[in-house]
Amino acid sequence: MREQGCATHFPDQFPDRSPKTLRYIRKGIPPAWRGAAWFYYSGGARLLDENPRTYSSLLSRCKTSELSFNDIEAIERDLHRTFPDNTHFKPEQPAAPGPETALLSSLRRLLQAFAVYRPQIGYCQSLNFLAGLLLLFLPEEKAFWMLHIITTDHLPGTHEISLEGANVDLWVLMLALKESNPSIWAKVGVGDEDAGGTHTARLPPISLCTTSWFMSMFIGTLPVESVLRVWDVVFYEGSKMLFRVALAIFKMGEQRIKDVNDSMELFQVVQALPRGILDIGVLMALACRRGGISQEWITKKRKERRKWYAKERARVAGAMTPMDGPDSPVALGSPDLSRANSAWRRRVGLVR
Repeated sequence: MREQGCATHFPDQFPDRSPKTLRYIRKGIPPAWRGAAWFYYSGGARLLDENPRTYSSLLSRCKTSELSFNDIEAIERDLHRTFPDNTHFKPEQPAAPGPETALLSSLRRLLQAFAVYRPQIGYCQSLNFLAGLLLLFLPEEKAFWMLHIITTDHLPGTHEISLEGANVDLWVLMLALKESNPSIWAKVGVGDEDAGGTHTARLPPISLCTTSWFMSMFIGTLPVESVLRVWDVVFYEGSKMLFRVALAIFKMGEQRIKDVNDSMELFQVVQALPRGILDIGVLMALACRRGGISQEWITKKRKERRKWYAKERARVAGAMTPMDGPDSPVALGSPDLSRANSAWRRRVGLVR
């Protein structure tokens, strides 16, 4: 920091991107600098400069009918489920009457503003955890723009009503797993010989285990200190690191996966893999090793899968009835997850 003239006390500028900076980022950003570094390397300052009054305007709009009743209700329902063991979100004596914590109020405002700003998403479960963790490291307005960056740059379309982005990324992950570790794929890809192929509509059932990995960016999946290390590299290197970490989790659980013969047991094993990873150093070493999948490869495969969805929608458009909406399974042409499906929350593990 000092070599490049950056302040070390409440910094808002950080070293230029370089191999040396990358090495330090991968070792973990110091907690005192973490939020500011995320904001800096993600381009948050540019967004804030270009939209200086947007957030305050959104807060005003939240008081009108622009914020739907469904979003208001869903946000209120999930507020108190957000990090309930963290005193910043829950008073030390929750039974005692009194005002809610300042951070909980910030979380409500942020989620409501985001629902108005991104109506194609509105409010979706897991956004409360993403926003909540951001608020632990950043002021409210900066946390808002970071949530926008996550849902635009790192997880595009993932939280929309159709969950198309989530389905796209699951397909990309399964394809990456098939190409990088055929022996694991031979176990988890059973049941769909063409799973991971460009033209298939189906994903192997095991992919459901990984949905919450991406939607919450590993919150509730990995220990929180590990999550922070993952976020360090994602905000510096891009969404490729989400895929690399997921592949590293599969690699660390390779033997356990190979030892399983029952499909239900396999599902349980994969679901439990991240919780058994206590050495973040080993996980990050695997995720950051040379030869891993690139951001260009991720972008290319995402585009391929989105084109497939577009073609499927066009193909089945004639099969739609007046009762079918644009996010119905018929319209999507795929049995993948959708927020319109009431079972999706349980299947991805966001609600227990």
